[in-house]
Amino acid sequence: MNLIEISNKFPNELSCIEYAENLRFGKKPKCAYCGSKLLSNRRIDFRHKCLSCNKSTSVTVNTHLHNTRIPLKTWFYAVSVITDAKKGMSALQLQRNISVSYPTAFSMFHKLREIMLTQNKKIDDLEGVVEMDETYIGGKPRKFNNPCFEPKKREDLDKQIKYYKKEGFDFTPKQSSKAKCKDDAKRGRGTDNIPVVGIVERDGNVVAEVMKTLSYENLKKMVKKYVDEDDSVLITDNYRGYNSMKKIINHIKIDHKEMYSYRGLNSNSIESFWAIIERGIMGQYHSVSPRLLPNYVAEFVYRYNNRKDTAFMFSDLLKCLLKTV
Repeated sequence: MNLIEISNKFPNELSCIEYAENLRFGKKPKCAYCGSKLLSNRRIDFRHKCLSCNKSTSVTVNTHLHNTRIPLKTWFYAVSVITDAKKGMSALQLQRNISVSYPTAFSMFHKLREIMLTQNKKIDDLEGVVEMDETYIGGKPRKFNNPCFEPKKREDLDKQIKYYKKEGFDFTPKQSSKAKCKDDAKRGRGTDNIPVVGIVERDGNVVAEVMKTLSYENLKKMVKKYVDEDDSVLITDNYRGYNSMKKIINHIKIDHKEMYSYRGLNSNSIESFWAIIERGIMGQYHSVSPRLLPNYVAEFVYRYNNRKDTAFMFSDLLKCLLKTV
């Protein structure tokens, strides 16, 4: 549901509260404390007084939004813009979109990511043709951008630098903009970056997890956890961690040194999912802490699995926010 639809359907705070009450209680609102339907008329602050337990109640009591000071309409807008952003959205951008402080936007975003993480756990077993692969989060250092490596001498550029320095121009980089020096910069599996492993069902859902150690045992546990082993064929690359997968599931390996696809045998679906994550992290978030990385991965998994129905994502996240906790 996009912002225009939100604005038209929920023009004020009361319309948002009534929609939320319908999601949580059904047609008639109830007391969030005792469940009684004997409520007073709505007060100026949109709350009811329960005539049974004598408590002041609202739709957000005892939910993920308990004691929130953010209007429900603002939450509606936040859920809308987040679910519409295919490659993610930074907390700074959310802050600008819904006019809240950065800490508030950051907290709102991660509350929604935690709910997405919970919802992802309800995915049914993947089956049929499934692809498995891993990616590494944390940047890819390039040799010629690394100050530890001396660049090839360019006389033409040296002449221009010398000329413009005489004209008063200073090309010395600022201290804050210098790249970190690392003389053993590597890429891929040789890096210190954090591995994330994913499994995708062709034209279906995806699962992905941060994995501290890439090993056959950990990869096997993930396959057993998410894949119907009897009715599936697993396609992977030639990484040695997959060598013994044939013991638990039908397994085909594609050696990427020779080819990336052969008559439909490829891992293009999971590679496409990695591309979405990498573009989101590089282009939107720029930097992700290891502690919160599972939440960011969960966000991309949730959005990918519900990519055909953004209206469902909107109502599903709101329903989860309003669940009794």
